Amino acid sequence: MNEDAETKKEEKLSLKRKDSSLGKVKKSFSDFFEKNKACKVAIFTHNSPDPDAIGSMMGMSWMLKKVYDVEVDCFYDGHISHPQNQRMCNLLDPEMHFVNTCDIGQYAYKIVVDTIPCHACLPEGVSPADIDLVVDHHKEVPNGGFKGIYMNLKAGSCCATVYQLIKEYDVAFEDDNERDSKVATAMMIGIITDTEYQTSDDTTPYEHEAYKGLFDFRSSTALKQITRYKHPKEWVQARACVAMKGHDCIKDGILIHGIGFISASNRDLIAAVADEMLSWENVETSVAFAVVDGDRIEGSVRSSNAAIAVPSLCKELGGQFEGGSGGGKLGKGSFKYSLGNCEVKSNDSELKNKFWEYIEYKELQRILRIIRCED
Repeated sequence: MNEDAETKKEEKLSLKRKDSSLGKVKKSFSDFFEKNKACKVAIFTHNSPDPDAIGSMMGMSWMLKKVYDVEVDCFYDGHISHPQNQRMCNLLDPEMHFVNTCDIGQYAYKIVVDTIPCHACLPEGVSPADIDLVVDHHKEVPNGGFKGIYMNLKAGSCCATVYQLIKEYDVAFEDDNERDSKVATAMMIGIITDTEYQTSDDTTPYEHEAYKGLFDFRSSTALKQITRYKHPKEWVQARACVAMKGHDCIKDGILIHGIGFISASNRDLIAAVADEMLSWENVETSVAFAVVDGDRIEGSVRSSNAAIAVPSLCKELGGQFEGGSGGGKLGKGSFKYSLGNCEVKSNDSELKNKFWEYIEYKELQRILRIIRCED
């Protein structure tokens, strides 16, 4: 047996060793849907879903409909504001509904993908204890009374994890099937964005296998249009602003930039700025933050420094405040917290400028102090 064949064999064995939870999920589905043939399924994810979340919901929904012929609805909350995500929704039709339209009493089985229940956008009155299945790839484990099945293969993306479940059922995508093509394309984009075209350090053989299995069924036209999205004018202006003053603010490989006041519909600008700064020479860790809708701070963290655990760093950055939160994966994450009584809803430009001066200085010092402790 040649070296390539040995490597492929070892990869397959490695995948198989980690697939014990797949059989458990499959048995749970079979047991449940055999007894509840006419039931409806609800799938939820995190706020303002990214391509990995959207692709995972589409893949899970597609598989359940194919295998069990059940009705499935996908729910989300927040803004689909990133131009790439907007194109994804326009071209691939993920069939997502706002969570406030969910009549939870109609659904006998509840699934959360690409996050854990306590971070998911769930309907009012639904708790982590009500969720039957969680499919995720992040390090944080379900809590809050969750007693369902937890599937986490420690892959680099949730889409690759869902693909393994599809493969477990031996469900095939069909040629010349428009819906199948949209689902396959969405899952590929989820893998692309979460693993940076399978170049990130947390990319696993699961991503390679899923990408290869989905490739022949993709819509190359949609894939190209979504991955080569156009940048809005506000994004170009924000990047120009950080470029003008940012190079003088790099300290010990760390660059922190405050964007200012933005609306929730433009919140993905924060992550775009953080990504941009990390691409600069001498920058190992970048943080971008802004006041969103005048009532909260949201920030994005990116780091190529192996000494910095980004998920725990983000958790600390948001968790210092009551109701705040944060988390992420290898090298990237986000945090947010409420401004409480200090919110600024006024259009008074002088008031907003003075408030921003205070917020910017305070956050710069706080973030830098926490990062240095982390490092």
